Amino acid sequence: MAGLRFLHTADVHLGAAFRFLGTRGKEQRAQLKSTFSRVVDLALTSEVDAVLIAGDLFETAYPHSALVGEVIYQLGRLNAEGIWIFIVPGTHDRIVPGCVYESDDLAGLSHLHIFMDREMSPLYIEGLDLTVYGRATCAEHGDVLEGFHAHNGSRWRVGMLHASFFIPGKVEDDEMIVTEESISSSGLDYLALGHWHDTADYSRGGVPVFYSGSPESLEMGRGEVGKVVLVDLEEGCDAAVKYVPVGRRRLLRMELDAADVGDPSQLYAVLRRKADQDLGLEVQVKNAWGEEWSECDWDGLEEELASLFFHLVLEPVPGGLTRQDVQAYPEKTVVGRFVRMASSEMSGLEGRDAKVAEEALRLGLCYILGGSDAR
Repeated sequence: MAGLRFLHTADVHLGAAFRFLGTRGKEQRAQLKSTFSRVVDLALTSEVDAVLIAGDLFETAYPHSALVGEVIYQLGRLNAEGIWIFIVPGTHDRIVPGCVYESDDLAGLSHLHIFMDREMSPLYIEGLDLTVYGRATCAEHGDVLEGFHAHNGSRWRVGMLHASFFIPGKVEDDEMIVTEESISSSGLDYLALGHWHDTADYSRGGVPVFYSGSPESLEMGRGEVGKVVLVDLEEGCDAAVKYVPVGRRRLLRMELDAADVGDPSQLYAVLRRKADQDLGLEVQVKNAWGEEWSECDWDGLEEELASLFFHLVLEPVPGGLTRQDVQAYPEKTVVGRFVRMASSEMSGLEGRDAKVAEEALRLGLCYILGGSDAR
């Protein structure tokens, strides 16, 4: 019997604003559409039987009509080749009155099915001997697979949900949860998950369970390009699951310790080596105070490097004072007295108050050390 090949994606978030990228937000919003087109290209060239979109295709339940038109065009390319498209509404593009999935805009695609029910419901595709199970996202707050078991009437049984995997002590509550126990007893050949924007493998009890992650970068994170999942199911074989990069841009948040870097010129060299027009980079430089950093022009440094990146933010973050930091400055010097007073004032502060105090300490040290030979 012939196998089954499908592409699994999720969390495309077409129409996302990207306000944190400032003037570059519009470019990344356009990139989401380009990357979605690349996903469709991959599905066509890979000759898949189906494409699964496990939630949050759109950023909102009411996307702009032009954006809906683009999606209809891209899905139409799949439809024209007889490729099935299955969609579950997510947390952003959920089923609400007048939402995009209740409109007639998508009705002309004969090979498109949107799971609108609020419980797991099946759709059988005779030509593929495939049953796909899915449900719309809603405020369930429990194991949405509890008591579910795929029937044995078809060769292939695939589920899709926009939900969180239950991890004791880390992820215990969300609108929709799936657990190791319910997955293991589901009888599925594959479970396609959306909702988490990074790739992950939570296969349990012989059931392949994967998060595809977002096909294009959505927030500052680990600096990885977006991916989709290509899956091959063959009679008598384990599922062949392959992550395929499709995204263009990487958004990376990183921390550096000023003590390890050395001084501003060395910081410039570190960042210069990372130059990439498709890299968005936010850097926190911790403990950036003291004589080596007192005259650092942070705005100038950021401006000098900005053209080498898609997005760049530098943020000095002074750390708390240790006993060694305090003792480094003799008590009878101006710097020594200032550091000890600041250390005493900061000892009981938390949260935002602590951050404000640390910044005041940094500015004070920069002023004293930059303006006089205090030691």
